[in-house]
Amino acid sequence: MPQNITLETYISSEKEFENAIAEKVTKLLDFSFAQADKKVEQIATQKKLEIKDELSKELASKADIAILRSEIDVVRSEIDVVRSEIDVVKVELQSEIKSSKHESRLYFIILLCVMIVLNRENITLIGQILGLVK
Repeated sequence: MPQNITLETYISSEKEFENAIAEKVTKLLDFSFAQADKKVEQIATQKKLEIKDELSKELASKADIAILRSEIDVVRSEIDVVRSEIDVVKVELQSEIKSSKHESRLYFIILLCVMIVLNRENITLIGQILGLVK
């Protein structure tokens, strides 16, 4: 914002000095104000750029957010893969548990039969039932 020397300042400087000197003083003051205004604008622009740089360093940009979203999508797909693997293992474990239950029942029945057959009293009882022993 350039500042101009007022008419009163010029008139007072003309009274103090001669006309040529007053004109030079007025031009010098105008030049000084113009230079000061330029310097203020330069400093303001520089400060704006510094603040913009600091904010851009601290805030996430659209590109940063897009990268994070793609990484999140990758992690979600990996989680889905792990879930499907867990489901497969779950089904396999359930089938193994079922076969183990059947196997355990078979072993129990065989063990019960062996205990019954090997017990002397039971052998006599079985023989009497079948009519082999009187």
